[in-house]
Amino acid sequence: MNTFNEVIERYAAQIRTADVIEIADIPTIDLYMDQVTTFMDKGLARYKRNETDKILTKTMINNYTKAKIFPPPVKKKYSRTHLMLLIMIYHLKAILSIKDIGVLFHVALAEPDAEKQAQQIETIYAGFVALQKSTYAYLANMAENKADDSFYGKDIMLGCEDRELRRILLVLGLVIRANTEKQLAEHALDAYF
Repeated sequence: MNTFNEVIERYAAQIRTADVIEIADIPTIDLYMDQVTTFMDKGLARYKRNETDKILTKTMINNYTKAKIFPPPVKKKYSRTHLMLLIMIYHLKAILSIKDIGVLFHVALAEPDAEKQAQQIETIYAGFVALQKSTYAYLANMAENKADDSFYGKDIMLGCEDRELRRILLVLGLVIRANTEKQLAEHALDAYF
């Protein structure tokens, strides 16, 4: 059985060594669908909860195109811009609806000039990578230093003697935090877009 501190320390070690897909890591040549799914599977493998989980399928990509949150391929090939969008969509879809993702990227995707569109998406992606790194560092520091145990709801769990109930409370606290931040993101989308 893992203690609360062991779970947090293991997670801190995992995110300390987390690789993000930098712009320089994205192929400069256009890729066919199978190459895209292979690239995504390798680049985002660390986010799989189970080995059998799928990162991205051809159907998903086609659905993103149909929903107009993803530009269609050019001659069945996908560019760096496509890959940057797919990486961000992968992370966003756990929190935001496909419609909200479309709203978020609408300004960049509505740009008629393909070169300007690619530049906008690259700028957004660079910010996304910087935010990932910053967030991972913050969470790892929080976990390792336990500077603010209320972040994990530990102060509430201290009154609970039952080990299983404490674990349930930990998961509930994390879900509540994630849901609250999801709602804040939705409010920001509604207010700004």
